[in-house]
Amino acid sequence: MGTPFLFPIFLTLLITLNIFFTLTSSATLTTDQDALLAFKNAITVDTNGVLSSNWLANTSICDWAGVSCGIKHHRVTALNLSNLALHGNLAPHLGNLTFLQSLDVSSNNFTGVLPTELSKLRRLKQVNATSNNFSGEIPRGILTNMSVLEEIDLRFNKLSGELPSDICNNTPKLKKLFLIENQIYGKIPTSIYKCSEMEELRLSGNQFNGNIPTEIGNLSMLTLLSIYDNHLQGNIPFSIFNISSLQRIYLDDNKLSGSIPTNLDNLLNLQELYLNTNNLTGGVPKEIGRLTSLNTLTLYENKLTSMI
Repeated sequence: MGTPFLFPIFLTLLITLNIFFTLTSSATLTTDQDALLAFKNAITVDTNGVLSSNWLANTSICDWAGVSCGIKHHRVTALNLSNLALHGNLAPHLGNLTFLQSLDVSSNNFTGVLPTELSKLRRLKQVNATSNNFSGEIPRGILTNMSVLEEIDLRFNKLSGELPSDICNNTPKLKKLFLIENQIYGKIPTSIYKCSEMEELRLSGNQFNGNIPTEIGNLSMLTLLSIYDNHLQGNIPFSIFNISSLQRIYLDDNKLSGSIPTNLDNLLNLQELYLNTNNLTGGVPKEIGRLTSLNTLTLYENKLTSMI
């Protein structure tokens, strides 16, 4: 007897839920659109007119140039605006693109700092801002608290400051860290070993000092280590030459001293070894003859006392 009376209540509830989800979805899309329009407004020069002619408020953001959306929720998942000769700052509103997985603004003329709001993007896997004019410090949260981040490419900028001592504490998936040609100083943090999936570590062309951390030897998946042209000193850690996956090592143009580790014959996959322009002493280890994959070896401008 009571069932017919329940039907209007059920229908009302169904309509209410439908309206709620519609409004929620609409609000979410507006958030993404607002974030992208704020990004557009921070552009001072749009040389090729890509944003001014294509990023229009009356069209779907998923159809905008350089924007990719997810199939299910139609949220922005990737933003690729590389090589567009854009000038301006990177708007902090990008931190509202909560579904963003990939951000590429490389090879433009962006200035100012990298916004700390990028650290809010918990789904972010790749960041590429190479070849711009960014300055200031790298936002701490990007290097310490982004659990799915896999690649950071910030080469050829004007970034400064020190790397946080707890780098890699909560970025266990990080595979590639590229910071070449910036103005970063201080010591290479010992906690770098916590990025246990690291494959390529490129820190060259900065102002790092102190010793090379022995903890780098724990990066068992490392294939490339590039820390040339810094102010590093002390011995080359034996632990590095235990990483059998290493293919390329660039330690040249530093102030390294001591002898070349004799355990280098563990590096059976090594193709390139650059040790020139340091203060290395002693002889060249005979074990080097076992590196059958080696095609490039530079030892000049050291204080070595024997021939190969």
